[in-house]
Amino acid sequence: MKYFIFTFGCEANKADSERIRQKLNNLGHKETLNKKDAGLIMINACSVRQSAIDRVRAKIMEFKNKKIILAGCLLESDKKKFQNKIWQIWHPNEYFDLIPLHSSPLSAFVPITAGCDNFCAYCAVPYTRGREKSRPTGEIIREVKNLIKKEYKEIWFLGQNVNSYKSGKTNFPKLLQKINKIPDEFQIRFLSPHPKDFSDELIKTITRCEKVVRYINLPVQSGDNDVLKKMNRNYTREQYIKLVKKIRRAMPDIKISTDIIVGFPGETKKQFQNTLKLCQEIKFDKAYVSKYSPRPGTMAAKMNDNVPFKEKKRRWQILDKLINPSTSLRASPKKKKLIVVLGPTSSGKSDLAVGVARKFNGEVISADSRQVYKGMDIGSGKITKKEMRGVKHYLLDVANPKKIFTAIDFKNMAEKTIAEILTKGKIPIVCGGTGFYIHALLGGVDIPRVAPDWVLRAKLEKKSCEELFKILGKMDPIRAKNIDSQNKRRLIRAIEILRRGSGQIAQPPKFNFDILYLGIKRGDKNLKELIHKRLIKRLKQGMIAEVKKLHHQGVSWKRLDGLGLEYRFVSRYLRGLLTKENMTEQLETAIIQYSKRQMTWFKKYPSATLRASAPGIYWVKNEKEAKGLVKKFLKL
Repeated sequence: MKYFIFTFGCEANKADSERIRQKLNNLGHKETLNKKDAGLIMINACSVRQSAIDRVRAKIMEFKNKKIILAGCLLESDKKKFQNKIWQIWHPNEYFDLIPLHSSPLSAFVPITAGCDNFCAYCAVPYTRGREKSRPTGEIIREVKNLIKKEYKEIWFLGQNVNSYKSGKTNFPKLLQKINKIPDEFQIRFLSPHPKDFSDELIKTITRCEKVVRYINLPVQSGDNDVLKKMNRNYTREQYIKLVKKIRRAMPDIKISTDIIVGFPGETKKQFQNTLKLCQEIKFDKAYVSKYSPRPGTMAAKMNDNVPFKEKKRRWQILDKLINPSTSLRASPKKKKLIVVLGPTSSGKSDLAVGVARKFNGEVISADSRQVYKGMDIGSGKITKKEMRGVKHYLLDVANPKKIFTAIDFKNMAEKTIAEILTKGKIPIVCGGTGFYIHALLGGVDIPRVAPDWVLRAKLEKKSCEELFKILGKMDPIRAKNIDSQNKRRLIRAIEILRRGSGQIAQPPKFNFDILYLGIKRGDKNLKELIHKRLIKRLKQGMIAEVKKLHHQGVSWKRLDGLGLEYRFVSRYLRGLLTKENMTEQLETAIIQYSKRQMTWFKKYPSATLRASAPGIYWVKNEKEAKGLVKKFLKL
């Protein structure tokens, strides 16, 4: 039976859904991303707020003619309300120990504790997930090592009180130290710690472990001591402020977010002002502010919920405006600056980006759809360590060439990388020729999440690239102009998306930065000469041997063909389908055609004069001209 999963609530529930997916698959069901096709609806519920339960009730009514399973955080009172309207109820313990099917190819949730012993007055978790239980350390380490082998780059440790983890002699700081020692490049994050358990040992560990990201979500919930006591939080505002100061002394570059509840039973306007003053003093980087709503069975549900909703909303708006302004740039009165260097292949983008980065304290994010892959160095024209000249580069060698790295993957990783560069006080420089990557990141494109249609794919697979290109041209002439007409995989996917009525919808750009677009535009004759020289150089450097090695490492001929250009034509030569002379000639023609498609993408933006937030490209002839524009842009 096909199933569809609805997930409500926190990251712990998202992690549970990945384990639920495995359990359903083990039972013989198959996931669909189209809820209308599903015969089985899985609702992973959250009982933290009444609004979440109201959404669960709405989903049950919407799919009352289908089989429904409820899972997640459910109070006994909620189970009784729903049990006659659904098929089954699953407790989190039924899937906690299963190996998950992760929804992201690069970021993975790893629950290390389940349940909670804190009994905060407003929280239902101890009643829905039970008392706190920690997973064995060895089990966690094995799971993380397996994720690293599968090329995951971001590991999220989860727990309702993650820093109270304890298994044998291993506490949370020691667990972080053990994971930090695992060889390979990856990051460690965790959610959510409790202030009362944030020890000096943990602060030292985060400081010394280079893989632990300098970001902490540290829930405060209230800035008033009487309210904190009623909440049963077991710390005072003074203790919380002292802890934050201690963390910032140890790590000046740390980013701290928090959770706050407004309108808790009995919270007076003066008590809310104490919360406001605490926020003004600490200057959080982000806050998740919620309006209190009672949950049956909790201690707070017995209290008088005497703060009117209108007043709760007013308090919420005050805090949200203070900490989370729409620009997301609270810490600075000015917008952050971001530079984009783009242009066709062989035009000299990488050299220009390095020159600008060295001059203006920048770091470079590669926006190239093939340089993300390991082992694809010569053929993709990947910048070398020597050519980087000491400038740090990101998003190179982050994916296995056997797997598909999507624009969604790029967008997610690039956004996190930009934030990381900004925390260092440096300028992010996005550099590349993959226009769709740049547009996905900065242009406001709605990237469709369409489930694979295997029947349609099997049918389209029988057609030639020429036939597929004609079909696409009739369906969407604009998309056909911008696609590689010889890339069968991309042609099929484009047709699949359009058939499902989910084409890419360009939305007005919503920039959080002032952006300067620098483009390198060469004359046709000059560019063709550069392409020819670069191709001959790559052949001499060992491009054919590189493709042969990739195939020996398990990258199929079909996959190499799908990777396009150098990898497509060299693989055809290695299979005996082309002579070396024909390969070189056809490849050079294909690269020239590709450069034209790149320029078609860049024409989405008009030529621009230098002005803040203008989504236009300032075309330059050389590095000197570019640096002059950057200097004005940064107002140096």
